Amino acid sequence: MIIKRALCAALALAFIFAATASPPIKTDALSAYGRAIERDVGFYKDPQAKELLFYLPYTYYVKIDEKSETISRAELFSGGYSTPAIDGYVYTADLYYEADAPVSPFFEKTLTTAAPAGLYADCEGKQLLRHIFENRTLKFYGCAYDADGNAVYFVDYNNELGYVKEECVFPFEIAPHPTPLPVTEEPEPTPPPEEPTAPEEGLGLKIAVIVSLVLAVAVILVFSVRPAKKKEEFYEESAYNDNEYR
Repeated sequence: MIIKRALCAALALAFIFAATASPPIKTDALSAYGRAIERDVGFYKDPQAKELLFYLPYTYYVKIDEKSETISRAELFSGGYSTPAIDGYVYTADLYYEADAPVSPFFEKTLTTAAPAGLYADCEGKQLLRHIFENRTLKFYGCAYDADGNAVYFVDYNNELGYVKEECVFPFEIAPHPTPLPVTEEPEPTPPPEEPTAPEEGLGLKIAVIVSLVLAVAVILVFSVRPAKKKEEFYEESAYNDNEYR
């Protein structure tokens, strides 16, 4: 009888606990974001980070999917953007990491061709993918440079990725991200070491001090002796005058 009552009590407690326990809350962990606070932060195609696709827009972010010590897997425009998402790799140390997820982390820009252009598979403009007519829209990812230092843009055109030359699109500017850049403390400049005094200069200074002391002593002696002579002369004159009146 006692055993049955104990079992009933245990079942009742289990039922009450199950009824009152709140269901688990599903939370999506925020992925880390890295920020390009330098102008030469590369976004690479391969895990070894040898094939550069483009440089990330300055002051903007990249989403880190898998962070490692040297090279991390990253992505741009994931979720809710008109620009198609793209995956790649970044050097972990090239980015600045913030604790909070940024608002509007990516630079989203639509470019328009100002003249007939070519979409190339390489930044040197040697592997033509297709021709693009004037007044066509392109989705911008980042900037790269050819061997002569000319700027080319890595873009998406109708779900096809490639490069277009800078002169083939209308000019545009990349406004800085509204979040202020982190302030980095610059080390205070180290004062230069004091140059030791040359031996000749030190010797000359010592000689000048000695000469000054000698002159000072001489002046003191002169002024200390002269009053005594005056007193003797005064007494001699007084004695002479006394004899004269006698």
